[in-house]
Amino acid sequence: MDRMKKAPPIAAGLLLILAAAAPAGAQTARSVRPLGVYLDIAYVNLSEPPRWMALGPELEWRIGRTVSFNPEVLMWVPDTFRGTIEIVPGLTANLRFNRLFVGGGFVGGVDAWTLDGSGWLIPKLQMGYLMGPAKLALTVFVPGGPRSVAVGLTIGTRIGRPGFREPD
Repeated sequence: MDRMKKAPPIAAGLLLILAAAAPAGAQTARSVRPLGVYLDIAYVNLSEPPRWMALGPELEWRIGRTVSFNPEVLMWVPDTFRGTIEIVPGLTANLRFNRLFVGGGFVGGVDAWTLDGSGWLIPKLQMGYLMGPAKLALTVFVPGGPRSVAVGLTIGTRIGRPGFREPD
């Protein structure tokens, strides 16, 4: 997919995020700490090879109680421990509903996926559940259009004290 085809979905996603940020900013943030750090461990592409195990930090920047932006840098290691290790940056915007969260974003291109013509930016969708200092997330990557889908399962643990109580 060339850059001209990616521009309208990117613009629409940014517009939706900005539209959600204004109401979220109006909420009281008295008990929200704006920055948190997670250590993520993931297994990517559960359906078919190539498969990776991923490890790395994720920064959670919370805007109000419902919106967060999560930049991450993960090290993707082939599950066979042979081949090249990929350093994959990413950015996700999440909406939180108590302990559930849903979001979308992009990750940098992976060499095995760029052979399919997916380019240097790969869209991803994410949904998950917060469990105190840990989170469990299911991520869907779309490297080559809607017919080519990769799935990942991530377990993350928060590093440091949160400074606020999570909603029950």
